[in-house]
Amino acid sequence: MFTKEILFRKIQSTKFYIFIAVIAISAVIPLVVGGAFLIHVLTLMALFTIYASSWNLLANSGQGSLGHAAFLGIGGFVSSLLAINLGIPPIIGIFIGSVLSAGIGFLIGLTCVRLKAWFLAMVTFGFSVIAETLVSQFDDVTHGILGFRTPLLVPSGLYFYYFAVLLAALSVIAIYFIMKSKIGLTFRAIHQNESESRMIGINTAKYKLYAFVISTFFAGLAGGLYAHFLRYISVSVFAAGNSFKPLMMSVIGGLGTIEGPIIGAIIIVAIDSLLPNIDKFLQPALSPLFPAVSFVGPPLRFLGLGVFLVIVVIFLPKGVSSLLHKIHNYFREETKKANNIERK
Repeated sequence: MFTKEILFRKIQSTKFYIFIAVIAISAVIPLVVGGAFLIHVLTLMALFTIYASSWNLLANSGQGSLGHAAFLGIGGFVSSLLAINLGIPPIIGIFIGSVLSAGIGFLIGLTCVRLKAWFLAMVTFGFSVIAETLVSQFDDVTHGILGFRTPLLVPSGLYFYYFAVLLAALSVIAIYFIMKSKIGLTFRAIHQNESESRMIGINTAKYKLYAFVISTFFAGLAGGLYAHFLRYISVSVFAAGNSFKPLMMSVIGGLGTIEGPIIGAIIIVAIDSLLPNIDKFLQPALSPLFPAVSFVGPPLRFLGLGVFLVIVVIFLPKGVSSLLHKIHNYFREETKKANNIERK
């Protein structure tokens, strides 16, 4: 339970000031640099921050998901269809979609939380395939095969960007306080040693279910925002790539940390967005080397992501955030040494 003293200490921490600085920079960048493409990329970074943070929270409880795209898609389809068919305001539809994602997550969790991490991961992957199949099968209702245009949530461009940054910041703060609460401490205890957690009286199944529900709620929230941001949704939202992205973002940024998914989302979205433009310049030079390949853009993009992931896993197994922590600690130690010399 948080007291005023604990809350005050959190506000005084370095991470809090860094977080405020990141928000301030996020607010200023579009005004200074501008450009529709940059705003589009920055908005995607904010949305995937929510999505990756939801996956990272689940991983903190010792669980894995290879089918998180199912909950991303549920949030997107529910909010969009409610707005189109029933006239429900999109912002309310997004909340309903998030709650429904959490409800389905609860039902899956009831039967699967006792499974080992990677068995659960396979179940979630199977569920994402089932969700994609059902949406396609009932195309008369979902219109998911060809997809459809989603209603406007807030005006596109800067307005949507600031709205996405606001919700991303609130989501990260909420997840931060969850992870720093007794529930979050229990999650980490289960992650470190589930058997010992049971021995000291922790109901591991109950707390793993909590993690699954919270995680799927934020995944549904990200899905609703994602659908209304793109102004289009189809069954492609359930693609395996969308299930692996939050995993890659968390691992690259720093698994188990609050800042890791943010860093990972920025890096992955930047690579995924910039490489296709670089490919346009590289294609004339690469065509003679790959005469049988007519379009080399997607392979190069995947190659770039794969190489970066391998480098991070080998040289920075705790993610890019661990490197930033080392740099921060180095400068802090140097500052202490300088202060001690001045005192002497």
